[in-house]
Amino acid sequence: MYAADEASADLVAGYRDWVAQLCHRFSRSTGWTVRLVSGTHQGVESIAASGSCEDPGRRVGVIELLLPSSVDDETRRRARSATRLLVEMIQQVGGSWRDCQRQRAQVLTLAEMGRAMASATNGRDAMQVLTEGALQLADVENVSVHLVDVEQQLLVLRAEAFADATSTVQDSSDRPVAASRWDSEALVEGHVVIDGRGEKHGGVPVWLPGRTAGAVCVAVVGENGPLGTVWASTRRQGRIAPQQIEVLQAVAAHMGALLERLAFEQESKADDRVARELEGLSEHHSGEQLGILPPGTGFTAVGRCRSRYEVGGDLCEMMPLDDGRTLVAVGDACGHSVQAAFVMTAVRSAMSTVLDESDVAKLSPARVVTRINRALCRVTPGHQFMTCLVGVIDAGRMSFEYCNAGHPLPILLRQGTCRELETHGMPMGISCDAEYSSSDIQLRGHDVLALFSDGVIESMNSRHELFGKGGVMAALEVSQPSEPIEGVMRRIWDSCQEHADGGVKDDTTLLLLRMEQKPVPRGPHHRQTRRSDTTAGVAEAAINSRCS
Repeated sequence: MYAADEASADLVAGYRDWVAQLCHRFSRSTGWTVRLVSGTHQGVESIAASGSCEDPGRRVGVIELLLPSSVDDETRRRARSATRLLVEMIQQVGGSWRDCQRQRAQVLTLAEMGRAMASATNGRDAMQVLTEGALQLADVENVSVHLVDVEQQLLVLRAEAFADATSTVQDSSDRPVAASRWDSEALVEGHVVIDGRGEKHGGVPVWLPGRTAGAVCVAVVGENGPLGTVWASTRRQGRIAPQQIEVLQAVAAHMGALLERLAFEQESKADDRVARELEGLSEHHSGEQLGILPPGTGFTAVGRCRSRYEVGGDLCEMMPLDDGRTLVAVGDACGHSVQAAFVMTAVRSAMSTVLDESDVAKLSPARVVTRINRALCRVTPGHQFMTCLVGVIDAGRMSFEYCNAGHPLPILLRQGTCRELETHGMPMGISCDAEYSSSDIQLRGHDVLALFSDGVIESMNSRHELFGKGGVMAALEVSQPSEPIEGVMRRIWDSCQEHADGGVKDDTTLLLLRMEQKPVPRGPHHRQTRRSDTTAGVAEAAINSRCS
């Protein structure tokens, strides 16, 4: 009897049929009975196989030569020789068959691993597929994946696969990175190989199955550094082969790429969610709330507020009070985006609370700023402050009372000439004991007040030149009283943008207020000026005309 060649377990039946058919044809051609039987069988003639398989437990059977006892010795010799040639041919074809099926299985495994990587939405399932693929491709008994946790202190078991379903490990709990000499060396060197006696570092790791004869630890590395390790072990004697290490390193590289992609996708989803939330926040909680002013405010207004990011820290509001009085507020919170928006929102909330109090009609802008400052100091740290200008326009008195808490100085345009208004105190939110004062100026018809954040005056061109207050004044002073206030706004805004080549890098706010022409009331016995009036009388009449 002769040993047949090893075949893949899932194709044993097809291989057996082929060998049986070959034996049948051989028998018909030679007249000698040759057949394939399972197991080891004692027939009339039992001759040792000329080539045995490496793994007899996976043989498809043995080939049996049956000759009658009456056959002469020469015929028996020739029959044995021909049968040996048949067995050798079957073994050679069987080896090729086995290699072909192994390659087929490897291709299928690689395809499954590729699909898992391409379609993975969570790391755990994809890591398990890659781990099982590494088990098959490297031809080992156990593969396990251990990833470094967020704090980079522990190695956590993430996936594991066994060739034998009954295999177990002694300890699969998390372990400190620094406590495993093998993992630490692999993370530095790329991989480390040990034998069953653990000669490398004394002892076999407890996270490997019992009776391990050889093992290898391979590093899983991402773009930003090590991510963990892959362990593979075998019960076969001898060290892990270089080809097996190469397979494990390739799988580890795929794992690193997968983890990097999943992390990037997770960050992208988080960024998209934050962007959507910020977009909604910017729509409903903007610092630009000019609204529609009721009749009798005594001025026209136009404002523009643009944040560098989705949300910003600039404040621009006007709120009608009573008796023709209107509160105007322009502010700029420190920082950018969410941090600045938080401070701005806190100031808006505090301002709304102050204006809801019963004594608001008696409050000066300085008292409003003082109360807002105390409220801001209670909810924000000292480094989160806000500059702000709060003023009240009284159309009846034609006055502007304001308090400036560290904000850029507003500009007053009167009869083609600009001048800056004074400041009064430190920004809000730094010290709850800060004291503020107010200034009160008289206004005239056609006066223009320009209030803005530092994003306007600090915009810089390629030569590092600031737009500055000079740029605002230059655009204001060419305006005419009859020019729509919207046109004045566009000229200043466009000049600022052109100066910075469209690259303004801060929140930008601009608010323009133009006082309406108010007629001077005359008494019932008003005396007309005669030509003989003195020069002083003529001058007085001219002044009244300019102030009306």
